[in-house]
Amino acid sequence: MEMFNQSRLENHYRNILEQNREAILRGGVGDDYLKFPGRDTRMALALVIRISPNVCSLIEAYLHKLKTIEPDLYYYPARDLHITVLDLLRGVPDRTIPDNIDDYTRCIRECAKKISPFEIVFDGLTMSDNAVMIKGYYESALEDFRQELRRSMKRYGLLLEERYETFSAHITAARIPDQLRHPESFVTYLADKHPFGEMKVTAFELVFHNWYDSQKKVLAKILL
Repeated sequence: MEMFNQSRLENHYRNILEQNREAILRGGVGDDYLKFPGRDTRMALALVIRISPNVCSLIEAYLHKLKTIEPDLYYYPARDLHITVLDLLRGVPDRTIPDNIDDYTRCIRECAKKISPFEIVFDGLTMSDNAVMIKGYYESALEDFRQELRRSMKRYGLLLEERYETFSAHITAARIPDQLRHPESFVTYLADKHPFGEMKVTAFELVFHNWYDSQKKVLAKILL
């Protein structure tokens, strides 16, 4: 199995941690929406990959240990773990499902026909000033699909609101509602080797969901 541009991905994940290290050691940046969830009305349209049961089990075992260091983080339940393929319409307050959702679905299905199922390997962790992420390394079919979908959406005049051009295949596993209690111990534990297995991706989900995927409506399942 040959991973796509593994050195670039590794540098990307390493840079996330290094650029945020000082902020993390100060306790990180809290998320007010997690402290006051009733205020959060942000919804988005996204294409995601659901995580296989075997990988979810390994993640859950790791998170159980992580809770002994930082019990007050927001830990994603297994049902909400995902990889974002593309943020199609970004999360904004009170967004509704677009009227032309069938056009999005049709475009995605056409692009998905051009690739085959592919592998993702999950190995190690990184962290921003607010979130713990599991590092994913993928075969080239995912990158081919992303580029084809961007081109096709532009060709069909479909709005695409990527906050940035998505390159990674990480899983966000936890977020900081307030501040870390033991930031140095936390960073040390993250640096240890933590393999999380691998999975074959055979489908995408088109979802209308909130920032944490805790509220969602699956609009379509696209088979590869």
